[in-house]
Amino acid sequence: MNLYEVMYIIKPDIEGEELEEAITRVSEVMEKEGGKIGLLKKTGKRKLAYEIDDYKEGYYVLLNVQAEPVIVPALEHFFKVTEGYLRYIVIRLDADKKKEIVEKKEAKNSIADTAAVEE
Repeated sequence: MNLYEVMYIIKPDIEGEELEEAITRVSEVMEKEGGKIGLLKKTGKRKLAYEIDDYKEGYYVLLNVQAEPVIVPALEHFFKVTEGYLRYIVIRLDADKKKEIVEKKEAKNSIADTAAVEE
């Protein structure tokens, strides 16, 4: 399995429940293809570097997912045919980056475990 980083931008006029549904739909596509989501980071609304379809800002979401290579065409197809997404990018991370992410995750888990024991 490879580690992929997926970033996508949702139209800014989608808010509330619709926004959560748009994020969930992407996660469902990944899980349907056998991917395991490691990190889901909602960066929030930000100004775009340039206008896309008359939008000057968008809602950014970053995902780390561990999956087989078949996930890339599945995601590309999903983003192309589904309304509400401005841009997306899927990047396969190399072994060094994968190791770094795993170490950060383990460190975060050990800090959480320590905090839970102290309480």
